[in-house]
This record gives sequence, C-alpha cells and structure tokens, in this order.
Amino acid sequence: MAAIYEDNTVQASPSQPARPADRPVSDMDAAELATAIRFHNHQYFVKNAPIISDTAFDRFVQRLKELAPDHPVLSELVEGIVDGAGLFEHNTPMLSLDKAYDAAEVAKWSASFEGEVIEAPKIDGIAASLHYGPDGALVAAVTRGDGRKGELFTANARYIASIPQQIPWGPAEVRGEVYMPLSVFRARFATAGFSNPRNTTAGAIKQKVPTKTADYGLSFFVYAVRGTPAEHSFASLSEGFDWASGQGFNVVPWQRIARDGFQGGWSVWNDKRSVIDFELDGVVYSADRLDEQARLGETAHHPRWAIAFKFQGESGETTIRAIEWSVSRSGAITPVAFVEPVTLSGASVTRCSLHNLSILRNLGANAGARVVAMRRGGVIPHIEAVLEPGPEPVVIPDTCPVSGHPTVMVGDVLMCSAPNECSAARLGTLTHFLSTVEIEGFGPKIVSRLLDGGFVNEPVDFYHLTVDTLAGLERLGRKSAQNLYNEVQQKRVIALPLFLQALGIDDLGSTASRKVAETFSTLDAVRAADEAAIAAIFGLGEITAASIRTGLDDQSEVIDRLLQEVRVSDHIIATQPTVERSDDDPVAGRSFVFTGKLASSDRKTAQSHVIVRGGQTPDDVIKTLDYLVVGDDGSPLLGAGGTKSSKQKKAEKLQGQGSTVQIISETDFRKMLGLD
Repeated sequence: MAAIYEDNTVQASPSQPARPADRPVSDMDAAELATAIRFHNHQYFVKNAPIISDTAFDRFVQRLKELAPDHPVLSELVEGIVDGAGLFEHNTPMLSLDKAYDAAEVAKWSASFEGEVIEAPKIDGIAASLHYGPDGALVAAVTRGDGRKGELFTANARYIASIPQQIPWGPAEVRGEVYMPLSVFRARFATAGFSNPRNTTAGAIKQKVPTKTADYGLSFFVYAVRGTPAEHSFASLSEGFDWASGQGFNVVPWQRIARDGFQGGWSVWNDKRSVIDFELDGVVYSADRLDEQARLGETAHHPRWAIAFKFQGESGETTIRAIEWSVSRSGAITPVAFVEPVTLSGASVTRCSLHNLSILRNLGANAGARVVAMRRGGVIPHIEAVLEPGPEPVVIPDTCPVSGHPTVMVGDVLMCSAPNECSAARLGTLTHFLSTVEIEGFGPKIVSRLLDGGFVNEPVDFYHLTVDTLAGLERLGRKSAQNLYNEVQQKRVIALPLFLQALGIDDLGSTASRKVAETFSTLDAVRAADEAAIAAIFGLGEITAASIRTGLDDQSEVIDRLLQEVRVSDHIIATQPTVERSDDDPVAGRSFVFTGKLASSDRKTAQSHVIVRGGQTPDDVIKTLDYLVVGDDGSPLLGAGGTKSSKQKKAEKLQGQGSTVQIISETDFRKMLGLD
C-alpha cells in the first residue's frame, strides 16, 4: 500500500473515523473520499485488519486527487511500500557502514572523493527514518530493519520529545538514531534488570500502548536529511544538519575536519566515552558534498561515501613466528602472520591478518617481531603495531607462491599476474560456485584432487564429470561418487540471482545479484545492460556499476560455456507474496529458515514450498522468526550425532531470551506442509 495513516493531531490515541458509506468511488464527493481514506488507513495501520485491497484503496486516493488535489488528507500520505507483515520498504536502502580500524584506512578512503569530511560519533542506538508529508506533518517513523524493510513505530514516535511532529514544508525524510541517554538508563532501568540501553530502546518503540513510550525518556539524533523537494534541496550533508537544527531536531555532534585529522578526532571521542550521555562504538566519517556521495554510490552492503572508524577490541602482545602468503580466488596475495598463541577476547589466536602488502610495509612486521595483536571488532585478529622488529626483513615474493607466475602490484595489493592459471585462485573460484548454487558434498580436498587431476578447471567442468571419474578419486567410494554426481545433476537449473552471484564478480554479491536480477529479469537483459543502467539500481553508483560491467564482460566466455550445460531460471526466490497469517494454514504469513543438509530436497526447493503457500524465507535467524527447520541428514536435533549449526545455536539462545521461534525437524516440516 502506498500510504501511511496517522492523525495529524497529537493525542493519546487517534480517534476512530466513522466508517464511510458503501458507495461507488465515482459517486463520492471529496469529504466522503477523505473519510474513506482515513478509515481504511486506520484499519490497515492501527487495527492491522484491512477490509479492502491495496488497489481499491488507491482508487480512493486517485479520485480525491482528481477532485481536490490540495485536500489535507493527501498530506497524510507518504510514498512507500508496506508488505503484508507490516514492514515498510525504504525508498533507498538504509545500509550498514564499512568499517576501519586505523587512521591509515580512513585516510585512504578519504582520497576517493573531493570536498570536506564530516566527523560524528557512531551512536549505538536504533537507526530509524522519519517521513514528513507534503505539508510537513510527521506521517511515518520506520526502523532500519534489515536495511531494505523496517518496522513502523509512528504512533510511538509521537511520544519521543526530540522528534518534531511538524516541519515547515515537505515531503522530507530525516534519518537518525533513536537512543536512550545513559543517565536515563542508569536512573530508571539498570537496577530493574534491563540489559543495556540499546535493547531497552528497541523494546520501548514497540510498546503496544504508544503512550508508554514516553516513560522511557528516549532521544533522537539526526545523521542525514534526504528526499526533499527541489526548491529545498541541499548541496551538502552539513547544510542538511544546519536546517535540521533550525527545525528543532537534535543533530548528532559533528564537525568538519582535515583529511589528516582522523586519528586525533577518533582519540577525542574514545576518551569521551566515559563521560558522555550516550553509548557509541566508533566515529563516522562522511563525504560532505552530496554530489560526491552520488558519484561514489553504494555497494550492496555499504555506502562508499562513509566509513566507521571503530573502537578497538581486546589486544595483547605476542611474537611473529613466520609470515606466509595466501592466494585468494581473485589472485590477491595476502600476508598472514603466524604468532605465538595469545588470548584475545577469550579466544586463543595463532594467526593474524596483515591485510595487504602496503600495510605490512607500513608496520614493519617480520618474523621474530614483538607485536601488538588485536581482535578487530572483537572478531578478526590482526597486527596493530610492531613493538620491536625481528632480525630479518620480510621477503616479498616476486612470484606467486602457488602458480610461480610473476607478481604485480595493483594499488596496494600484491597480485598473481595469471590468476586464471593459479590453482589456488581457481580452487577459490570453483568452491565459490559450488557453495553459491548449493552443490553439496564437494569439500576443498575433493575439489583439489579434481583440479590436480585436470578434471575441472572452471565451473562448467563439474557438469562433465562422470561417476567413474569421481569414483577414481582417492578415498572416494562409488556410492559417494554417485551422490556427488546426483548433486551436480540436480543443479542444472539455476535461479538468475544465484547464477550471477556464483560467477564471483567483484561487487556482485548476494544482495547486488538479487537487485540486478529483479531489475533486468533475464540473463540476456543483464548481459546487455550498460553501466548507467546498472548504476541506477538502488544507487549502486558508477564505481560498482563499472566493476560489475567489467566482470560480466570478462566472464562472457565462462557464461557461454555454462549455458551449454545449465538453464538460468528467471524465477527470483526473493520476490515473495505478502499473505496474512491464517489459522487454517500453518505456513501462510509465517517465516521459515532452513539449516543443515536436507534429506528430501535441496534448500531452494524447500523455500519454494513455503513461498507458494504465502510464507516467508528470510536469510537469517531473528527473534521474530517462526520456525527453524533442521535438515534430517545427520541432524543433531534427532539425536543422530553431528554438530549443531550456528543458526540452531542462535535460535536456542533466542528461545532463552523469550523468542517464540520453534526448532523443528525436516520431517515435521514436511508433515506440516502435507508433503509426506
């Protein structure tokens, strides 16, 4: 539905509009149409009980626009899409931020654009978007959600004092962070068993009685203004900040900084963490000029025009035992430090990333060096600093350690000059293809044997394998060979998004592949698309579009050979019907995630069974998930041994936190759907 209802007056609860007379739209006057629009919006968004279709509702709106284009009720509408689960699809995605852990990384990022840099703290709250209608009235408040769709909390937002209910003009979208001041949390909630301010904030904006949200003392910081009409457009992020401050918004503390001032600004905020009244987990740096933001665009994961300089995780001192070189599927040759065991964030670490040759040289790291190791973001171990250099300088390979071809520098990255002839790069390409299209059973060892034996060199070669060839591999019996052969044969039809992702093209990951597939619909259209058409997809931008276009051109012959063996389906799994929950159907309107190896079918087939019944198949386990289905093939759920998957462990943890997610077996799932 392309509308959001909220009464323009600020009151404890919107009054129930009188139900409109049951008359044809063409016979209704403006007053009757306005009453109908308010009534059906109330049914949809307040009572969650729509009684007409979206198409029928749009007829009311269109007719009122014809009769009274300036009618006040039209200012209560905001463009957007709300699905059957009540999730609002953002006009442009609310993406995550790329992360950096030292000033050198941020400085390198800042060299990619012109103009000044804006520095602001990264508030640890709930990202949200506020939508104001054409007359400047607040008409919708939406959480970030998964970046594509978020939850509406408009009624609750009316009880957050720092969110203005009216601005001088519209439409406009104001993005920011809802958070609970630390002073409020400590005074009211810390001693009452609440875990932390962020989780408490998340619960506060979901209160079923909106007036209760006021009791939580929440605040809102603006970090972007967008979607404004041409006559009120801004040229920079800072202009938007100045305007927002003038309208009564609290803007995130910000300043313009010099390009060599990142470390100093980060240190100032790091030192302030113990005295400021909000939680933060880093500092955000953004390109100030909006034309530069548009030029840089976005990846499927993050905008290229902003970066988060994160606060560090736990660190410890250790000694580098050796530096070895790893080759990725792109041919990048990455230094890896093997260190004396050191405990970081509760885990014993023996390998640390050095990222690329440029960083290794800047650090001066070498074997025997005494170093500071750190888990970035509490996860990725890396070398932070060299305390005392080792006795011998590090030897930079002039040939690829796997293929023996000469190495070349591409920017800051050491590369194999012939990645197509490098077995390590080809192994990465092959395992990426298998993993993406879900051909299971081919572990790295089996693929390596096939590669070494000359049986596979590119993805299409898997479709040429015979049972006899597979059975001839070391430690692989004929039954296992038959199973692997069957796995390959079952994947001769591949959905377009998966096919694109499986090609391993830079910047064409899962999200970008889905978006490209949804936009162009067919593989032929994708291959014919120019950079401008690709760049127009959800603001991917010129850089990402160029990377994708180049990748498609480079992979043209690989694609042609694959099409000799597989058919690319135009069916896009991600496009799911929006169906209300039904007590008569255990699937309709409910969500299912699958984990482990399914015994009865592949995962995509199981997802399709859910989708055609009106269910949802999200990517991950979240608190609102209905069912986690554990595959029967070696499932620990059924006591057959094996290790629980990370998804199952996460679901069990959420159950302990009060989630109603149910963990069921594949057999139970098939019975639920009547498949057995």
